[in-house]
Amino acid sequence: MTKKIFSALIGIAFSAAVFGVFSPFAVKAEAAGTGSVSVGSASIAGEKVIVTASAQELPDSDDGKFYLFAEKVYQPGPAGSPVASVPMGAQVQFSFNLENKTTSCHLYDKFQVAVLQGGAFVPVTGVRYISNPEVLAVGSPARKNNGKKGLILDGAKIGNGNTEASQLGVQQAAYNINLEDVIGGNGGVVFEYNGKTYNYDSSYLSQYDHAIRTSTQQGMGVTIVLLNPAVPGEEFMISPFSRGGSGNYYMMNTSEDAGLENLEAVVTYLAYRYNGQNGFGQVDNWVVGNEVNAKNIWNHTNVSDEAQYAQLYADALRVCYTAIRSKNANAYVCASFDQNWTAINNPSYFSARSMLEVMNGIITSQGNFDWALAEHPYNYPMNWTSFWTPKSEKAAAMIQHTIDTPYLSMENIEQLTDFMCQPGMRNTKGAVRPILLTEVGYSSTQGDEAQAAAIVYAYQRAATNRYINMIVFNRQTDYPVEVAQGLSVGLTGQDGTRKLAFEFYQQMNGANAGAYVQRSAAIMGIPDWNAAMNAR
Repeated sequence: MTKKIFSALIGIAFSAAVFGVFSPFAVKAEAAGTGSVSVGSASIAGEKVIVTASAQELPDSDDGKFYLFAEKVYQPGPAGSPVASVPMGAQVQFSFNLENKTTSCHLYDKFQVAVLQGGAFVPVTGVRYISNPEVLAVGSPARKNNGKKGLILDGAKIGNGNTEASQLGVQQAAYNINLEDVIGGNGGVVFEYNGKTYNYDSSYLSQYDHAIRTSTQQGMGVTIVLLNPAVPGEEFMISPFSRGGSGNYYMMNTSEDAGLENLEAVVTYLAYRYNGQNGFGQVDNWVVGNEVNAKNIWNHTNVSDEAQYAQLYADALRVCYTAIRSKNANAYVCASFDQNWTAINNPSYFSARSMLEVMNGIITSQGNFDWALAEHPYNYPMNWTSFWTPKSEKAAAMIQHTIDTPYLSMENIEQLTDFMCQPGMRNTKGAVRPILLTEVGYSSTQGDEAQAAAIVYAYQRAATNRYINMIVFNRQTDYPVEVAQGLSVGLTGQDGTRKLAFEFYQQMNGANAGAYVQRSAAIMGIPDWNAAMNAR
């Protein structure tokens, strides 16, 4: 049975193990003298923040008042002075200034109710975050929902007379942005944010501008993956729980003032720059980190407890969501997971399903928000393209059409969408969250025909599943590091030679799509293509 955080018992255990005082994600606190009180909501209304709370049983109090505290993400409990107070009652409402664009801005704060007992403030609720940062966005552009067919583009082939992406009919483009590329550098871009000045690198930003603006001008939707590498002199961007280890990327820092403020500022700036209104292009989808359940490799953190790790990532996801949605109300902000569904690849991993459940439980208890899901359903093994003839009995057993499947791939992707359709996994409006397959690839090492057919199959599986928003193939051009690992996943070779996959990708959603489906079915030996789609 996978670990879940939907019960008070687990919340209390996590509190005792990690924070020692109170659970930062418990909706309700019940103990001697503290009554039964809960925070209902926290939202922006004009220039005010409105927080509601209710009490089934009033707590003991020196003065008969509820006090509301605004706390930083990393604070374990009430500190400083309350931002508002009201007489105790069964239903109460607090109102105070948002103080947007000042050093006292409450946009990212969490809110908690306390009472005075014996002259000291005692928390009587869990915490809630603001749920509607999008009301601060001005003139958000419509999303470029042109289709599901995506590709990780080759930066050397973007614009400048190169029309390959247009020839391929790419509808969704994907790129990475390293946050540390933007911070500091030549300092040529000055950004005033919440009463402070930040300097960003104009050289790196101009490169990102070129890719995003060109893709936008060519009618593509754009997905950006925000990555957090380790860079000397910028250690403040790395979580203190991540320092002293080695990984490709690291947990974003929401645990200290410098890291938190810089993360808020740089993500806000990027969301503003690429909100489609400033001449730099439009980003519709932002992915926070990469395959975060594989924590030691892709989101390095020296934390072995899954609940504590999920809390740290949930904090980073929420900060990025708040920053992005405050500048583009229509943007999707995605949590990123790999194909290890219930399997644990090695001791440094959490399974994607367990991590999703734990993270979702934490987020829901602290104030649900409309995060989306970015998933990477590679084959098992990743370099085995011909999944219709499994590499071994073990490999065949790894992909199952049940919710307990060890791995996800495009062969059983309906298991992911079925899971996300559960009521407890839905967004604040009760709808299934957007599901973006932001990276999946097939190698030509087993032959060009196998790669080409696998791409058509994967695209058709996405096209026939209404819950999948897009499928982004890895990649336009073979990448040397991946080729060395047996992953020649490009539509073209490193020398630019077009593989058969180029043609199949180009044609798989056009007027001739039927012919390429038939050719793919013949290559794969699929007698009933429609049945193989497991449509949803």
